[in-house]
Amino acid sequence: MGIDREHAGEDGDAALQRGRGMRSGATGRGGAVTLLRRCLRPALLLATLLAGGMGGAGAQERAESEDAVLVKVAFVYNFAKFSRWPDSALGQPGAPLTLCVAGDDETAAALGQLQGKPVKGRPLAVEKLRPGRPARACQLLYVATSEQGRQAELLRAAGGQPVLTVSELPRFASQGGMIELAHPGGHPRFVINLAAVRGAGLEISPNLLALAQVLGQD
Repeated sequence: MGIDREHAGEDGDAALQRGRGMRSGATGRGGAVTLLRRCLRPALLLATLLAGGMGGAGAQERAESEDAVLVKVAFVYNFAKFSRWPDSALGQPGAPLTLCVAGDDETAAALGQLQGKPVKGRPLAVEKLRPGRPARACQLLYVATSEQGRQAELLRAAGGQPVLTVSELPRFASQGGMIELAHPGGHPRFVINLAAVRGAGLEISPNLLALAQVLGQD
């Protein structure tokens, strides 16, 4: 399969603009899937490069587990690229886009490898959400599986703020989170609570929505 040079380097903002013109009929889901695959190529390459730096003395099972984690890291990276924040939530041009991590799990530990990666002309800053730090200081918030008992508290703290919340916790999206990473049968997929996204003043590319299970869609 040849590379589509016209859109191979297209970022999330460009895809979002193109996606606004994609409605059921002319292009539909098939067009959205094709476009998103083009835009995912850089992140899949990122996952491959990260995997290459993780050393190869482990067993096959460990390698497969690490690969699965890196795929989820690539998903989170693309969630950032395919989302839009209000200008008031971003600070000065070129200021970092902050991904805060609450708690610990395999994905949370691996997210640090995204430090400094570009998102919409801004470097991604990955930081732990420490006690006393308000969630509104973040543009993205990853809630680790260790924080199941604090999920409601963390979502309340981010409620009404332009903070994109992401987690692998079961029923995260149906309980007020924005994006839930799920992997039934070992196959990653994601659920988006569109009402929560819109309520926070955020916008997600229609091309990403086309690949998700969407809750709260009109």
